[in-house]
Amino acid sequence: MDGGPADMPNRKSPGRPQASDRSDGEARDVLIRAAANRFAAQGAEGTSLRQVAEDAGVTPAMVAYYFRDKSGLLEAVVRKGLGTLLEVIDASAATHEPGAFLSGLVRRYLSALAADPWIPQILIREVISRESPLRDLFVEEFASHAVSVVPDRVLEEMRQGMLRDDLDHRYFILSMLGMCLFPFIAHPVLGPLLHFDVDEVFADDYGTHVLELIARGAQGGAS
Repeated sequence: MDGGPADMPNRKSPGRPQASDRSDGEARDVLIRAAANRFAAQGAEGTSLRQVAEDAGVTPAMVAYYFRDKSGLLEAVVRKGLGTLLEVIDASAATHEPGAFLSGLVRRYLSALAADPWIPQILIREVISRESPLRDLFVEEFASHAVSVVPDRVLEEMRQGMLRDDLDHRYFILSMLGMCLFPFIAHPVLGPLLHFDVDEVFADDYGTHVLELIARGAQGGAS
């Protein structure tokens, strides 16, 4: 037997550790979320599989069953985060109403990070800051898609007069991403000092602030 999820609905295969009444999909998702929170707070190297299992309310054998080892679990966490960000880009790109892409992207991006604030912490700590197969995964499955969509849509809004056409669209994208991403990266330090938390209320208020800055500094005459 290969130890994979059982095909029969009322019976688990011998390789599957007894843990809970959760379905395979639910148990896997709970483990990913528990690992994401741990990895964001203390890094993958500083996290044990036993800690993740305890947070998820399962046995360490369940982690090995679904992900093999910590590297497999970290990859699953990164894929989960990248999937969320890809959904943000694709949902924003689905509308071609003038000016709607940029405002939709900022709003959706901030809302997604408020719901899962571990995403930027892990991407910075475990992916972007070090050379690893996860960085290759980031480039191939997220960054390459993002740069095939976002610059063209920003240039389109420049042509429509929604943004100033004298801006360097590359720097504008970097500035926009920096404004949206930095509060979530810096929150552990600056949150208590500046009295903000990264929740849905913050995402809504801060999104309005970012779009107001863009409107005053970058918006074209058409609006």
